[in-house]
Amino acid sequence: MTDTHEHDATPPWDAAQVTLISKELAPGVFAVMPDDVFDKDHVATTAGFVIGDKGVLVVESMLNGDLASQLIGLVRRETSKPIRFLVNTSYHGDHAYGNFLFPDSTVVIQHPATKKYMDENFENDRTFMLTLMGRNKGIERVQPRTADLTVADKVSIDLGNRIVEVHHFGFAQTPGDLVIWEPTAKVLWVGNMIQAPSPALPWLLEGRHKDTIDTLTRVRDFLPDDATIIPGHGRPMRPADIEFPLRYLRELDSAVRLAIAEGRSVEATLEAVDMHHYGEYSLFDWAHCTVNVPAAYQHLAEAREAPAR
Repeated sequence: MTDTHEHDATPPWDAAQVTLISKELAPGVFAVMPDDVFDKDHVATTAGFVIGDKGVLVVESMLNGDLASQLIGLVRRETSKPIRFLVNTSYHGDHAYGNFLFPDSTVVIQHPATKKYMDENFENDRTFMLTLMGRNKGIERVQPRTADLTVADKVSIDLGNRIVEVHHFGFAQTPGDLVIWEPTAKVLWVGNMIQAPSPALPWLLEGRHKDTIDTLTRVRDFLPDDATIIPGHGRPMRPADIEFPLRYLRELDSAVRLAIAEGRSVEATLEAVDMHHYGEYSLFDWAHCTVNVPAAYQHLAEAREAPAR
């Protein structure tokens, strides 16, 4: 994650209480999710793995060694084949901190921006994650491990009679967002570019909501209607479900543009852009008010001023 925005004192989930489960979506294709994924609108990190004749590709490595060990255990329950590849969808610690626990022979795959961020900012990011998630959750024992292979656009990986594609469609929550596509099973892991299905909202931790709209639109257009999406922190969803975060972001854009045009300050914009009809989300006050409205205001205000410079 990023230290651009402060979080409240309550962690979004307790890393010491997470039990991971796997669900086979198609032969050899598994989603990995917290066991409460169908009970809440925001849970701990999701992951997954794909088994081919020659080996396994794992998606995400989780927040700490304990959760990474659970994930590896779920893989080992299905196969003894080597874990040949590990893909991180972003630099966020709950998606990439467990890398160190995977075998040395496993090829870690990240976007170049993700590798650069982790190489240059790991200790600062760890400090932020300790503040966000709490101490004594295994974060103190994490060791940095970054990409052996970087993917700036697309790569196809042959696992043996099974091809898995890794794509970069553009900025959605970080500059290095990757998605992982298994075309035969039609399963796509998207990381935090989609937090969870409705009523969950996007988290504009690094702003750029217009880029997020464009990227989510490209992802939606890429997918067949019957594809399965594994979001970053929620239950499986369908491509049609992407319309919910897109609608929210478009409404946010329009409302904040109007507030700026009326000369409102960011504080007055927060009052005007309450968008309470999205308030069913359990993290609405933090995501919408603390993060998204100020981020959209800053982005649009800077764009408005740019021609005069």
